Amino acid sequence: MKKLIAILTVAVVAFTTSTASAFDGISISNKKVIESFEREFAGAANVTWYAGTKDNYVAKFTIKSSKVTAHFDNDGNLLATSRYITDSELPLNVITKLMKKYPDQNIHNIVEYDADGNTTYMITLESDSHWTTVKATSSSVSTFRKLRKA
Repeated sequence: MKKLIAILTVAVVAFTTSTASAFDGISISNKKVIESFEREFAGAANVTWYAGTKDNYVAKFTIKSSKVTAHFDNDGNLLATSRYITDSELPLNVITKLMKKYPDQNIHNIVEYDADGNTTYMITLESDSHWTTVKATSSSVSTFRKLRKA
């Protein structure tokens, strides 16, 4: 879990502070990373690379009409991926737990994170008075953050 949080933090920092370059004019010189990306995500389009930390590379791209972010280390190992999904793509056990725990709220958006063989869903729910961000896995659903609407 700590590794997932660290990767997500790196992603936010990389996104806000790094300079992007197009895939064709890539400034990343690490061939292992590029080869791993091409092997893992054949058919990816609109690829943009971001420099993460000194041992991390981030690629944002579209594949099968999904916007995906992938994190790689210096050796070309895929560390984590994230993508926006719809509520119909949530596993049945997650959506069932969500409906029981938050029956009066509507799903606004869902981000699916995969790291270390674990999948976590960050789900933003909306009610009349507040926004609730929920962290869900196949075994649990818990409130991550709750914000009152203005």
